[in-house]
Amino acid sequence: MPTYFFDVQSRSGLVCLDYQGLDCLDDDAALTLARHGAGFTSHGDCTRNPQLTSYKFAVADAEHRPLFTVPFTDLLPDEDAPSASRKRPPRSSKHRPSSSQPV
Repeated sequence: MPTYFFDVQSRSGLVCLDYQGLDCLDDDAALTLARHGAGFTSHGDCTRNPQLTSYKFAVADAEHRPLFTVPFTDLLPDEDAPSASRKRPPRSSKHRPSSSQPV
């Protein structure tokens, strides 16, 4: 299955470079995934955070050749969102206290 990269861009440039990518059946599946936030964001996130309206996905193929862009303003509602065959890791990690505390 081909890998697609979903870089996030704003009007001023690159915001987040997708190093991992997601596996999709084809370009149409990648477009559908981008329209549903590609595991990065959602229609609801964009509704709650107006700053995201200036962002877009720049989708590239496995060789990092640009294919298309999807503005965050065009994201579809969260219901029935498609899933990629490989999920992204959680966006944030919880801080765990160190086990080496002074006694």
